Amino acid sequence: MTSKINKSQVHPAISSNQQQRFSSAEQAFTKQDFQTAESLYRQLIQENVQVPKIYTQLAMLCAMSNRIAEAKSLWTYALTIAPAFVDALLGLGDICKYEKNFIKAADYYKKVIAGNPQHALAYLNLSYCYKQIGKLNDSITACEKALAIAPNYIQAKEFLGQVLITKGDLTQAKQVLNSVLSENSKSVKALYALGNLLKSQGDFEQARECYQQIFSIQPEFSQAHFTYSVIHKYVDKNDPHVRLMQSQYQKPNINLDNKIQLCFALAKAFEDIQDYETAFKFLDEGNSLRFGGYNYHIDSDDLFIKNIIKIFNKEAISAINIETESSEIPIFIVGMPRSGTSLVEKILATHTKVHGAGELEYFFELGTSGLLSETSDFLFLPLNNYAKKTLQDIGKVYIEKIKSLTKEESYITDKLPFNMLLVGLIKLVLPNAKIIHCVRDAKDNCVSIYKKNFTTDNYRFAYNLKALGQFHRLYTELMAHWHLTFPGEIYDVHYESLISNPEIEIRKLIKACGLEWQEECLNFHKSKAVVTTASAYQVRQPIYNSSVGLWQKYESFLSPLLNELDKS
Repeated sequence: MTSKINKSQVHPAISSNQQQRFSSAEQAFTKQDFQTAESLYRQLIQENVQVPKIYTQLAMLCAMSNRIAEAKSLWTYALTIAPAFVDALLGLGDICKYEKNFIKAADYYKKVIAGNPQHALAYLNLSYCYKQIGKLNDSITACEKALAIAPNYIQAKEFLGQVLITKGDLTQAKQVLNSVLSENSKSVKALYALGNLLKSQGDFEQARECYQQIFSIQPEFSQAHFTYSVIHKYVDKNDPHVRLMQSQYQKPNINLDNKIQLCFALAKAFEDIQDYETAFKFLDEGNSLRFGGYNYHIDSDDLFIKNIIKIFNKEAISAINIETESSEIPIFIVGMPRSGTSLVEKILATHTKVHGAGELEYFFELGTSGLLSETSDFLFLPLNNYAKKTLQDIGKVYIEKIKSLTKEESYITDKLPFNMLLVGLIKLVLPNAKIIHCVRDAKDNCVSIYKKNFTTDNYRFAYNLKALGQFHRLYTELMAHWHLTFPGEIYDVHYESLISNPEIEIRKLIKACGLEWQEECLNFHKSKAVVTTASAYQVRQPIYNSSVGLWQKYESFLSPLLNELDKS
């Protein structure tokens, strides 16, 4: 904060002149004359006026102009004047939320609620934080409390629909979202969430209608453009949606996130019409903009993967004597992103004894939060450094969590690709779990990754061709280590073989999972099971080979990637 306060000189009261300037500042703020408002607030702070709202309003102005550190300092100081001041608590909560420190943000919102139990906004913000840390039931409860306080709180209804979708309660989610749209047919958030829900269920026509409604209401809502592009087949550059996206893309002062999403969507459109040079131009720009938002270097992943290989070796694992979880329920589907994990899960989930759970974070969170810490530089320690109960509980808690997902099927698939990092831990604590490894041609796999604007920040290597090639080499080294450590216990599914000989490869896959053959597994694309990943559209199509060898269309642009892959 730029204006320092000398507490020994604090004025116990505010003069009439200061009160008049304070009122003028508030009026200027209301009229969005932010320059005048800030000048007046700063005068009052310089005079040591101890009114918390002065600090919170100036903090708000700082936050609005991205001066986050000063905003944080001002809101923090306001709490020294009035420890329960709502605006300051909300402001600090919002900063923590912005910084993705959702646990700390939740603590601030709880403090607001403790003093103001009818504060609907605090409940909604708390709901958002709970969703981000995976506490979906708590998120739903907080959202419902916001609605109990303010039944017409449309933002809370919109968010409740999103949380219910994440939880998989699609029937109730659809009811909530339709209820929002009956009250406000122009709610783009409800339309977008409903469109995504319909897409996950394979109802692409109705999903398209939802996205198209968004275009007419709020054409700058770029998420809808991006998602629509995935399920739409473009035939020429005069497609109305291409023209609409280009008009949005060319707007001055376009929001960075919007520009990134439009770049990826336009790349998809131009690839469809086989204009690969223009497609790559948009791909390269979208990836460069996204990569520029990270401070990523391959060294961190190199160190982590080398640490995994060192710690989870055959001798160390065999020396650990723990009471393992004997369940055969989980089937882990691992590999690089975009390597066919969704396709393999869709095939398996067609079997009557298998529940497709999608990309679960459960095991990865249990394994990393339980075994990595700041004191170990977030690297694994030798296995004998961990208490037996710590290791045993990872398997036990994981099985408890996935059992709650279904009461009908005997097996549950978990297709989080990055569980490939924890294969050693999986086999240590869940020795009877099946591991299915999806393998795809390195060049096609990396190009497919480069074409995807992921919704999480988990794949930072994905947005730079050199880093992508470097990471793929690390992945290859890691999987070779797992095959040596657990010979015969990891089943490789080769994407190209699956595409060219589906019946033979599907029969082998079903057998590898210890399942009896069911003819329906060949008709996986007709299944009504929900698919929430980026491949929701592709896996509902019959087997196709158009993506095999696609990298060659972009070969002249891929030198940084190809140079790295050639080092393998």
